Amino acid sequence: MTSINPKPLSETAHPRQITAARFSRDGQVLTAVGFDSAVWRWQLTGNDLKPMPDIIGHRGWATALVFHPQQPWLITADSWGLLRCQTFAEDKPVTLWQHDTAHDGWVRQIAVSPDGKHIATCGRDRHLRLWDAATGKLIAHHKTTDDPYAITFTPDSRSLVFGDLRGHLEARDLTLKKSQRSFDASVLYKLDRLQDIAGLRALLFIDGGKTLLASGTTPQNGATPQSIPTIIFFDYATGKLTKTFTHGTNKEGWIHDLVAHPDGSLMAVTSGTPGSGMVFFTQPDAAAPSFIHAKLANCHALALHPDGKRIVVTSTNRDSNGNGKSLAKDGAYKTNSSPLTMFELV
Repeated sequence: MTSINPKPLSETAHPRQITAARFSRDGQVLTAVGFDSAVWRWQLTGNDLKPMPDIIGHRGWATALVFHPQQPWLITADSWGLLRCQTFAEDKPVTLWQHDTAHDGWVRQIAVSPDGKHIATCGRDRHLRLWDAATGKLIAHHKTTDDPYAITFTPDSRSLVFGDLRGHLEARDLTLKKSQRSFDASVLYKLDRLQDIAGLRALLFIDGGKTLLASGTTPQNGATPQSIPTIIFFDYATGKLTKTFTHGTNKEGWIHDLVAHPDGSLMAVTSGTPGSGMVFFTQPDAAAPSFIHAKLANCHALALHPDGKRIVVTSTNRDSNGNGKSLAKDGAYKTNSSPLTMFELV
C-alpha cells in the first residue's frame, strides 16, 4: 500500500507556472506545460531533476500533454489550437506530425488510447476530434452542446468518454456518431452571479474499466469561486452513481489532477483560494483520505513515476501575483512560478 506519510525528497525551482506534468513511460524524462509556449523538460538523475532544453514551436500557451503508451512520442497542444506529435528524449526533438489548426482555439485536453492507435482532443470550439496516432490523420469529429472539459478512452480502447461544462458525461464509439451511455455529474456545475462555474477537471477509469471517476469540485458560489474538492464514482456499465467523495472546505477548490496508483490508491492535488492547496491520497472505498499534505500552495499537477515509488507535485509560489498586484520597483510584473516537489512513497 502507498505510505500514509510520503517523504519529501527534493524541490526544483521553475520560473513559470505549470498546469500539467507527466513522466515518460521509461521514467527518465519529466515534461510539463503551463503559462508559456514552451514545453519544459527535466532529466531524472537519482532523485534530482536536471533541466533539459525547452521544446519550442507552440504559438500560444502549451495547454496539454500526453505520452504515447508504446512509442517514444510526446503529444502536446496549445491555446491557439495547435496539436503536435514529437520525440522528446533528444536535445532537439523531431516533429513527427503537426496540425496548426487542430481546433479553433484552446485545446483543453488530450487522451491517447491504451492500445496506442488513437489520440483524442477536446477544445474551446466545442469539438471532440479523433486522430490516428501514427500519422495524425483526422478520423472523426463530434460537435458538443457545451464546452468539453475532460476526455478519456475506455481501457479496452473501444470508446471515448467526455465531460462538459455542465457536468454531462457521455460515452461514444470511435466513429463519434453513436452515443453509448451518459452519466449525470451536474453536481460539478453551478450558475451563480451570472457566472458559469465548471467543476469538472479529469476523467479516470479504475477497476479495469468497471468504474468511471469524474473529479473536480462542487461549486458553492461565483465571483471569486469557492468550492469543495469532489470525486464522483459511476458504475460504467449502467451509468449509475455509486459514490460521491468530498474532502476539505470550500477554500480548497478544485481537484486539478487525479492519478491512480498501481496499488489501487487515488492520488489528488487541489487548488482553491490563493495560498490554499493540498496533496491527498485515498482508497476508492474510503470515506476520508489516508494521507494529507497541506504545506504546498495551489497545486495543479501530480506526476507519478513509472516505478510507483515517487511522485512530483507542481504547486505555486506563495507570494503569488496572480491576483493583479502592482508592478515591482523596476517596473516589471513578477509572474507566478511553480516549484516541483518530489516525494518518495515509502
